[in-house]
Amino acid sequence: MALGEKADPLGAVEESIGYVFKDRTLLATALTAPSYRADHASAKVRDNQRLEFLGDAVFGLLSAQQVFERYAEEDEGGLTIRRSRLASGKSLSALARGIGLGAHLRLGKGAEAAGAREKGKALADAIEAVFGAVWCDGGIEAARTVYQRLMRHEAVPLDVWAENPKGALQELAQRHAWPDSPVYEQVAATGPQHAPVYTVKVRVAGGHEALGTGLTKRAAEAAAAQELLGVLRGVGFQ
Repeated sequence: MALGEKADPLGAVEESIGYVFKDRTLLATALTAPSYRADHASAKVRDNQRLEFLGDAVFGLLSAQQVFERYAEEDEGGLTIRRSRLASGKSLSALARGIGLGAHLRLGKGAEAAGAREKGKALADAIEAVFGAVWCDGGIEAARTVYQRLMRHEAVPLDVWAENPKGALQELAQRHAWPDSPVYEQVAATGPQHAPVYTVKVRVAGGHEALGTGLTKRAAEAAAAQELLGVLRGVGFQ
Protein backbone atom coordinates (compact mmCIF):
# COMPACT_ATOMS: atom_id res chain seq x y z
CA MET A 1 0.00 0.00 0.00
CA ALA A 2 1.51 3.32 -1.03
CA LEU A 3 1.60 6.50 0.95
CA GLY A 4 -1.72 8.27 0.54
CA GLU A 5 -3.88 5.13 0.50
CA LYS A 6 -4.68 5.53 4.18
CA ALA A 7 -6.38 8.53 5.75
CA ASP A 8 -3.35 9.26 7.91
CA PRO A 9 -0.33 7.18 6.88
CA LEU A 10 2.06 9.44 8.79
CA GLY A 11 -0.02 8.91 11.91
CA ALA A 12 0.28 5.15 11.43
CA VAL A 13 4.07 5.43 11.35
CA GLU A 14 4.09 7.72 14.38
CA GLU A 15 2.00 5.18 16.29
CA SER A 16 4.32 2.33 15.34
CA ILE A 17 7.48 4.15 16.47
CA GLY A 18 5.90 5.79 19.51
CA TYR A 19 6.76 9.35 18.56
CA VAL A 20 4.59 12.23 17.29
CA PHE A 21 6.42 14.74 15.10
CA LYS A 22 6.18 18.45 15.62
CA ASP A 23 7.26 18.88 11.99
CA ARG A 24 5.64 16.12 9.96
CA THR A 25 7.42 17.12 6.78
CA LEU A 26 10.51 15.47 8.26
CA LEU A 27 8.70 12.15 8.48
CA ALA A 28 7.23 12.53 4.99
CA THR A 29 10.73 13.14 3.65
CA ALA A 30 12.09 10.11 5.53
CA LEU A 31 9.55 7.94 3.72
CA THR A 32 10.36 9.34 0.27
CA ALA A 33 12.71 7.19 -1.79
CA PRO A 34 14.99 8.71 -4.45
CA SER A 35 12.93 6.94 -7.12
CA TYR A 36 9.85 8.94 -6.09
CA ARG A 37 11.79 12.19 -6.24
CA ALA A 38 13.02 11.29 -9.72
CA ASP A 39 9.43 10.74 -10.89
CA HIS A 40 8.37 14.10 -9.42
CA ALA A 41 11.37 16.24 -10.30
CA SER A 42 9.23 19.16 -11.42
CA ALA A 43 7.62 19.36 -7.97
CA LYS A 44 11.03 19.69 -6.26
CA VAL A 45 10.34 16.77 -3.93
CA ARG A 46 13.05 15.98 -1.38
CA ASP A 47 14.09 12.37 -0.86
CA ASN A 48 15.36 10.62 2.26
CA GLN A 49 19.06 10.32 1.43
CA ARG A 50 20.25 13.16 3.67
CA LEU A 51 18.13 11.94 6.59
CA GLU A 52 19.42 8.42 5.96
CA PHE A 53 22.99 9.72 6.28
CA LEU A 54 22.18 11.30 9.63
CA GLY A 55 20.10 8.36 10.82
CA ASP A 56 22.93 5.93 10.14
CA ALA A 57 25.05 7.84 12.66
CA VAL A 58 22.17 8.15 15.13
CA PHE A 59 21.38 4.43 15.06
CA GLY A 60 25.07 3.60 15.28
CA LEU A 61 25.45 5.76 18.38
CA LEU A 62 22.42 4.27 20.13
CA SER A 63 23.35 0.68 19.29
CA ALA A 64 26.91 1.36 20.50
CA GLN A 65 25.52 2.62 23.81
CA GLN A 66 23.32 -0.48 24.09
CA VAL A 67 26.15 -2.98 23.71
CA PHE A 68 28.54 -0.85 25.80
CA GLU A 69 26.13 -0.92 28.74
CA ARG A 70 25.07 -4.56 28.36
CA TYR A 71 28.56 -6.03 27.98
CA ALA A 72 30.69 -4.26 30.57
CA GLU A 73 33.58 -6.74 30.27
CA GLU A 74 33.65 -6.92 26.45
CA ASP A 75 36.68 -5.53 24.64
CA GLU A 76 36.51 -3.06 21.78
CA GLY A 77 36.63 -5.75 19.10
CA GLY A 78 33.68 -7.65 20.51
CA LEU A 79 31.64 -4.50 21.02
CA THR A 80 32.31 -3.43 17.44
CA ILE A 81 31.06 -6.75 16.09
CA ARG A 82 27.92 -6.66 18.21
CA ARG A 83 27.13 -3.12 17.11
CA SER A 84 27.77 -3.98 13.47
CA ARG A 85 25.34 -6.87 13.62
CA LEU A 86 22.65 -4.72 15.21
CA ALA A 87 23.15 -1.96 12.63
CA SER A 88 23.55 -4.22 9.58
CA GLY A 89 21.32 -3.81 6.56
CA LYS A 90 19.74 -7.17 7.33
CA SER A 91 18.85 -6.16 10.89
CA LEU A 92 17.61 -2.71 9.86
CA SER A 93 15.36 -4.08 7.11
CA ALA A 94 13.94 -6.65 9.54
CA LEU A 95 13.24 -3.83 12.00
CA ALA A 96 11.44 -1.88 9.27
CA ARG A 97 9.38 -4.91 8.29
CA GLY A 98 8.45 -5.46 11.90
CA ILE A 99 6.62 -2.12 12.03
CA GLY A 100 5.19 -2.38 8.51
CA LEU A 101 7.22 0.56 7.25
CA GLY A 102 7.22 -0.67 3.67
CA ALA A 103 3.50 0.03 3.35
CA HIS A 104 4.13 3.74 3.81
CA LEU A 105 7.11 4.34 1.53
CA ARG A 106 6.79 6.75 -1.37
CA LEU A 107 8.33 5.03 -4.37
CA GLY A 108 8.69 5.77 -8.04
CA LYS A 109 6.64 3.74 -10.51
CA GLY A 110 9.60 1.68 -11.65
CA ALA A 111 10.73 0.88 -8.10
CA GLU A 112 7.16 0.00 -7.16
CA ALA A 113 6.88 -2.39 -10.10
CA ALA A 114 10.22 -3.96 -9.14
CA GLY A 115 8.94 -4.76 -5.63
CA ALA A 116 11.20 -2.26 -3.85
CA ARG A 117 8.60 -1.80 -1.12
CA GLU A 118 9.67 -5.10 0.43
CA LYS A 119 13.32 -5.09 -0.59
CA GLY A 120 15.96 -4.86 2.10
CA LYS A 121 17.83 -1.77 0.91
CA ALA A 122 14.76 0.46 0.59
CA LEU A 123 13.56 -0.61 4.02
CA ALA A 124 16.96 -0.21 5.69
CA ASP A 125 17.41 3.22 4.12
CA ALA A 126 13.94 4.29 5.25
CA ILE A 127 14.30 3.19 8.88
CA GLU A 128 17.63 5.01 9.11
CA ALA A 129 15.98 8.08 7.62
CA VAL A 130 13.22 7.85 10.21
CA PHE A 131 15.83 7.91 12.97
CA GLY A 132 17.43 10.93 11.32
CA ALA A 133 14.05 12.65 11.16
CA VAL A 134 13.32 11.91 14.83
CA TRP A 135 16.72 13.34 15.79
CA CYS A 136 16.05 16.53 13.83
CA ASP A 137 12.59 16.89 15.32
CA GLY A 138 13.19 15.92 18.95
CA GLY A 139 16.91 15.47 19.56
CA ILE A 140 18.79 12.65 21.23
CA GLU A 141 16.19 11.83 23.87
CA ALA A 142 13.45 11.40 21.27
CA ALA A 143 15.71 9.20 19.17
CA ARG A 144 16.64 7.13 22.23
CA THR A 145 12.96 6.64 23.12
CA VAL A 146 12.18 5.39 19.61
CA TYR A 147 15.23 3.14 19.65
CA GLN A 148 14.25 1.57 22.95
CA ARG A 149 10.70 0.99 21.75
CA LEU A 150 11.69 -0.63 18.47
CA MET A 151 14.59 -2.62 19.90
CA ARG A 152 12.89 -3.88 23.06
CA HIS A 153 12.62 -7.40 21.63
CA GLU A 154 15.92 -7.31 19.74
CA ALA A 155 18.49 -9.58 21.33
CA VAL A 156 22.12 -8.51 21.13
CA PRO A 157 23.89 -11.68 19.96
CA LEU A 158 25.64 -13.53 22.77
CA ASP A 159 28.12 -15.20 20.42
CA VAL A 160 29.55 -12.44 18.27
CA TRP A 161 31.21 -15.02 16.01
CA ALA A 162 28.15 -17.26 15.58
CA GLU A 163 27.93 -16.54 11.86
CA ASN A 164 31.67 -16.27 11.25
CA PRO A 165 33.62 -19.41 12.28
CA LYS A 166 36.72 -18.26 10.37
CA GLY A 167 36.72 -15.04 12.36
CA ALA A 168 36.25 -17.00 15.58
CA LEU A 169 39.20 -19.25 14.77
CA GLN A 170 41.38 -16.27 13.85
CA GLU A 171 40.48 -14.55 17.11
CA LEU A 172 41.27 -17.71 19.09
CA ALA A 173 44.66 -18.05 17.38
CA GLN A 174 45.52 -14.42 18.11
CA ARG A 175 44.43 -14.73 21.74
CA HIS A 176 46.82 -17.67 22.23
CA ALA A 177 49.60 -16.06 20.17
CA TRP A 178 49.81 -18.97 17.72
CA PRO A 179 52.20 -17.89 14.95
CA ASP A 180 51.14 -18.18 11.30
CA SER A 181 47.71 -19.51 12.25
CA PRO A 182 45.27 -20.52 10.95
CA VAL A 183 46.37 -21.93 7.59
CA TYR A 184 43.83 -23.16 5.02
CA GLU A 185 44.70 -25.67 2.29
CA GLN A 186 42.46 -27.10 -0.41
CA VAL A 187 42.99 -30.87 -0.46
CA ALA A 188 40.35 -32.04 -2.94
CA ALA A 189 37.70 -31.00 -5.44
CA THR A 190 35.32 -33.79 -6.42
CA GLY A 191 32.17 -34.14 -8.48
CA PRO A 192 31.25 -32.67 -11.88
CA GLN A 193 33.23 -29.71 -13.19
CA HIS A 194 30.19 -27.44 -13.18
CA ALA A 195 29.35 -28.25 -9.55
CA PRO A 196 32.44 -29.39 -7.63
CA VAL A 197 32.53 -30.16 -3.92
CA TYR A 198 35.60 -28.73 -2.23
CA THR A 199 37.47 -30.17 0.74
CA VAL A 200 39.68 -27.86 2.74
CA LYS A 201 42.04 -28.54 5.63
CA VAL A 202 42.74 -25.92 8.27
CA ARG A 203 45.48 -26.16 10.87
CA VAL A 204 46.83 -24.10 13.72
CA ALA A 205 50.02 -24.19 15.75
CA GLY A 206 50.39 -27.27 17.91
CA GLY A 207 49.32 -29.73 15.25
CA HIS A 208 45.56 -29.27 15.57
CA GLU A 209 43.73 -29.55 12.26
CA ALA A 210 40.34 -30.36 10.75
CA LEU A 211 38.63 -30.87 7.39
CA GLY A 212 35.55 -29.20 5.94
CA THR A 213 33.59 -29.55 2.72
CA GLY A 214 31.41 -27.14 0.78
CA LEU A 215 30.09 -26.19 -2.64
CA THR A 216 32.51 -23.26 -2.70
CA LYS A 217 36.03 -22.87 -1.33
CA ARG A 218 34.78 -20.24 1.10
CA ALA A 219 32.04 -22.53 2.40
CA ALA A 220 34.55 -25.37 2.80
CA GLU A 221 36.92 -23.10 4.74
CA ALA A 222 34.08 -22.02 7.03
CA ALA A 223 33.09 -25.63 7.61
CA ALA A 224 36.69 -26.58 8.38
CA ALA A 225 37.03 -23.66 10.80
CA GLN A 226 33.83 -24.67 12.56
CA GLU A 227 35.07 -28.25 12.90
CA LEU A 228 38.46 -27.17 14.24
CA LEU A 229 36.83 -24.83 16.75
CA GLY A 230 34.95 -27.82 18.12
CA VAL A 231 38.18 -29.80 18.36
CA LEU A 232 40.03 -26.99 20.12
CA ARG A 233 37.24 -26.28 22.59
CA GLY A 234 37.03 -29.99 23.29
CA VAL A 235 40.64 -29.99 24.50
CA GLY A 236 40.24 -26.87 26.60
CA PHE A 237 41.06 -23.93 24.33
CA GLN A 238 38.59 -21.08 24.74
